[in-house]
Amino acid sequence: MSTSLIFPIAADALPRVAALAYRIWPEAFAGILPADRIPGMLAEIYALETLEADIAERGHQYWLVTHDGRDVGFASAYRADGQVWIKKLYLLAETRGLGLGKALIATARAHFGPELPVALYVNDGNAAAIAFYRAQGFAVEQHVPVQMGPYQFSDYVMVKRA
Repeated sequence: MSTSLIFPIAADALPRVAALAYRIWPEAFAGILPADRIPGMLAEIYALETLEADIAERGHQYWLVTHDGRDVGFASAYRADGQVWIKKLYLLAETRGLGLGKALIATARAHFGPELPVALYVNDGNAAAIAFYRAQGFAVEQHVPVQMGPYQFSDYVMVKRA
C-alpha cells in the first residue's frame, strides 16, 4: 500500500525543497522556458537564502510531500490581500495524478483560511498546469507581465473562489 504525507517544514528542511526543484523544473518547463535559462532561474529562485527569506520575511509556509518515504514534491503559500497565494506547487512527474496537487491546495487553504479565495500565477504557456488548475476550480482572472530577476514572462493570475 502506498503512503503519501504532506507536512509543514521549517528552514532546516529547505535544502530538500531546492533538491526537488532541481529535479522537477527541467521536465516541468521543457518546451515552455528556454533550457539554457532554467539553471540560472533555479539558482536564483531556489537559493537557500531566498527560500529562507520567504519564511522569515514574506510569511510563507512551505510543505513537503513524501510518497512511500521519498520526497516527491513541495508547495509554498502565504496570505495577502484577503487571499491565499500559492507561490510554488511542484511534484515529480511520476506522482502526478495521485491527488497530491489537489491535497497541497487544500492544505494551503486550510492553513491560511478556508474561507478565503486561493490565487496563483502560472506561466501562460504551461498548458498542463493551466488544465490542472482549471480542473481544481481555478479561473483565469488576469494576464500579466512578470519580471523574475532578469527574466520576463507572461503569466495568468488564476483564482479559485472560496
